Amino acid sequence: MAETTFTVVECTKTGIPDISVHASHVDGTTITNADYGRIPNDGKVVLLVDAVAADTFTFTPVLDKYGRTETLAVPIVITDFGIIGPFNPEIWNQADGCVIFKLTTGGAVIMLAVRVGTPT
Repeated sequence: MAETTFTVVECTKTGIPDISVHASHVDGTTITNADYGRIPNDGKVVLLVDAVAADTFTFTPVLDKYGRTETLAVPIVITDFGIIGPFNPEIWNQADGCVIFKLTTGGAVIMLAVRVGTPT
């Protein structure tokens, strides 16, 4: 089982015109259904998704300090653009500070992890 760790991009007022050509994008074909995606998370990170084919993102939670947990499976339909997150670190961060997820098929999706910063 392999893992792909994302590089989180800082979002600025100039925006991100095309996630498919951004240097830090991740192609879904690199994350098969047996692999995990890892996103460093500080609570201000969202995942941008551009889907050429349908897929489902299943996120792995942890128990928070009260023993609560949550389930999150997000379907993305063909030719959709979606935003998933932000993620509460108490519920979603693993011990290393990353949110982890699996794709159902690992198909034709392009992803970019973005931190929404302070407005300028």
